[in-house]
Amino acid sequence: MTHKQALARVASAFNSMLKPTLIAGAIAGGACVLPLNANAQNAPDPQPFPAQTLPPGHPAVQAPSPQSLAAEGVRTSANIARGAADICHIDRVRIDKFKVMTRKSFPAAPDFDGEWNLGYKEAQATVDRFAAMKTNNPTEYAKETGEACPALTQGIDEVTK
Repeated sequence: MTHKQALARVASAFNSMLKPTLIAGAIAGGACVLPLNANAQNAPDPQPFPAQTLPPGHPAVQAPSPQSLAAEGVRTSANIARGAADICHIDRVRIDKFKVMTRKSFPAAPDFDGEWNLGYKEAQATVDRFAAMKTNNPTEYAKETGEACPALTQGIDEVTK
């Protein structure tokens, strides 16, 4: 199994841990948008951004560059590594091997270390949410980690073989 195939499996498991955080962020973002829209009633309608109105693959929609796709892969891998380390307690040696394999799998990333650090930091909200859940709702914590951690462990093991 390639790193990219395993990464998809690991990301799926980790995303199940992220969903409540993303939903909360979307709700908070929506609350911020409402007052802005109410104050802009007399403003002319802005022109829609072409990428929002055209389907992916349309000739006018520019495809992401290999560098931006690689950078996103690095950030996602780092995000997964952070959850695996801090939530699932996967040992540092395995996380370091995962990072090495990530570097090999995404050679087009223009700033691997910068993207890795960013992805690692982006997982902080999820780590904090799980720390609070562990204290406030141990049953839910056990359920969530019981579902996600075995898949994360398996995915990281497949990548680092």
